[in-house]
Amino acid sequence: MTRVFVAMFFLLALTEGWPPLYDHNCENGPNMHYSYTCGTKRKCAIIRKRNGQLTCKLMCKCEPGVDCLHGENIVWDDRTAKIIYCP
Repeated sequence: MTRVFVAMFFLLALTEGWPPLYDHNCENGPNMHYSYTCGTKRKCAIIRKRNGQLTCKLMCKCEPGVDCLHGENIVWDDRTAKIIYCP
C-alpha cells in the first residue's frame, strides 16, 4: 500500500509539476511564467480585481538589466489579474 501511495505521489509530481518557486527579489507571491527586463529602477506588480476591489498579489523590486516577474510554474487563479509597472 505504501508503494502505491509513493508511486501516485511521484506521478502527480510529474504531471502537475512541483509547487511554484519564489523569486529572491519578490516581496510576496509566486513567480510569473515570463520575464520583463527593467531598463531603470522600478517596481512591478500583479494586481487582481475581485468584487470591484483591487488587491496586490505580487510586488517585485527590479534593478536595471535584471529580470522581474520570472519563474516556472504559475497557477492563475483569477483571469482579471493585471501586470503593472510602477516608476
